[in-house]
Amino acid sequence: MKKVILSVVTILWFKSFVHAENWINSPGKNAPLLPGDSLNQYAHNKQIPGEFRLPILTALSHFPELKEIHINFVVEKAYTPLSTRPAFRSMVKRRGHRTYIVTISDQTIDTLSHLLYKNLNFTEQVGIMGHELSHVVDFNNKNFFQSTGNVIGHLSKRFVDKMEYKTDLICIQHGLGKYLETYSLHVRKTMHVSYWRGVDHVFEKDDHIERYMNPATIERYMQLAAFSPGESTIKK
Repeated sequence: MKKVILSVVTILWFKSFVHAENWINSPGKNAPLLPGDSLNQYAHNKQIPGEFRLPILTALSHFPELKEIHINFVVEKAYTPLSTRPAFRSMVKRRGHRTYIVTISDQTIDTLSHLLYKNLNFTEQVGIMGHELSHVVDFNNKNFFQSTGNVIGHLSKRFVDKMEYKTDLICIQHGLGKYLETYSLHVRKTMHVSYWRGVDHVFEKDDHIERYMNPATIERYMQLAAFSPGESTIKK
């Protein structure tokens, strides 16, 4: 059974895995560490492109539980502006011993160009990176079979709706609500939508499905967290 599951995962992820592995093994892709920089501590076990060092490390500083986790930030052409997944070879490893890959697209279709990481301001960059790192937190709490179920679950739109909403909540709980709200406002302004269901639905009519939290929802959860720290729950 495990071999069958691995075959499915291989088919789904092989292409992106090859691109990422090639990038990781190429020279000159890591950000330099500056003496005395307090953010350096969050670069441990991370491969970070130099041009995005500051927003990525700023986001990482809100996730102390990821300090020892291996994360490779890969810049390449991709339809989706940002995405996160476990590295294929680490899928079968225990929690805490896996490597994760955050893909940062530098080229996509014109309609999505406003969402490319390089075209965001600093606050927006920190916000969406916080969302991606929240995926790492979520993935890292799952065992092999749970992780595989997560991959298969992407075949269901409703599953993805709940997963991304939960991921936004994790981001807010790590103190990045204001950053995420700024990014959320940017998406709705540039994509001319009230609700955002992601790049796979960019040409569909606004269907009022809140896969990614609206700014007002983010505000509501921040207020809830302020009054009851650690007790916010997932409600839609």
